[in-house]
Amino acid sequence: MNKLVLFDIDKTLIASSTGHKAAFSIAFKEVYGVDTSIEVIQCHGKTDQQIIYEVLRVSGLDDTVIKSKIDLCMETMVNAFKKLYKEDNIVILHGVRELLSAFKKNNILMGLVTGNLEPIGRGKMKKLNLNQYFKVGGFGNEHINRTELVKIAIKKAQTNFNFTFSNNVFLFGDAPQDINAGREAGVKTIGVATGIYTKKQLESSGASMVVDNLKNTNYLLRYISE
Repeated sequence: MNKLVLFDIDKTLIASSTGHKAAFSIAFKEVYGVDTSIEVIQCHGKTDQQIIYEVLRVSGLDDTVIKSKIDLCMETMVNAFKKLYKEDNIVILHGVRELLSAFKKNNILMGLVTGNLEPIGRGKMKKLNLNQYFKVGGFGNEHINRTELVKIAIKKAQTNFNFTFSNNVFLFGDAPQDINAGREAGVKTIGVATGIYTKKQLESSGASMVVDNLKNTNYLLRYISE
């Protein structure tokens, strides 16, 4: 395997997850005693840990208090998500299943780089029967910074799959934060305009390439395989 392709989850592979959003609110209430939701901030492109800090700051909590309970908060989120899992309405975006299948057939190693906590991100993929495609990943419980998550995923590929990192890693994402993280980690970036950001915004953030969506399997396969 001489190529590694990494994917963001929300707005890149899927449209939304009602269970993930609800899990935040449950954890905020149970752990910090704060009745709030992620809607009080702009959370696109941010890791779950970033979101926890920013939401609770809006509610008046200082970072020391937030940090003292953040592990419990993440654990509570995961437990809440597991309870909501069966009823969660997770919608896969057009072209995703076909693209992943094509990459697998061409022996391309795939992984996830997502702000989601790993059990939540993996849970979303299991719900859609996609989890088997992603052999490595960098997840929101592993670091608060998205650039570090890209590096973590690459390190796992090197350790577990004898992967050699040499201008052969590609990151798909729908937000400028994805693109910036990829660039800072030294990988090629593909902006996907299936979220709230336009193609122009993704281009301005320095994406190596920008597409409307993931429908054009052959085009993307050629780009990765070059």
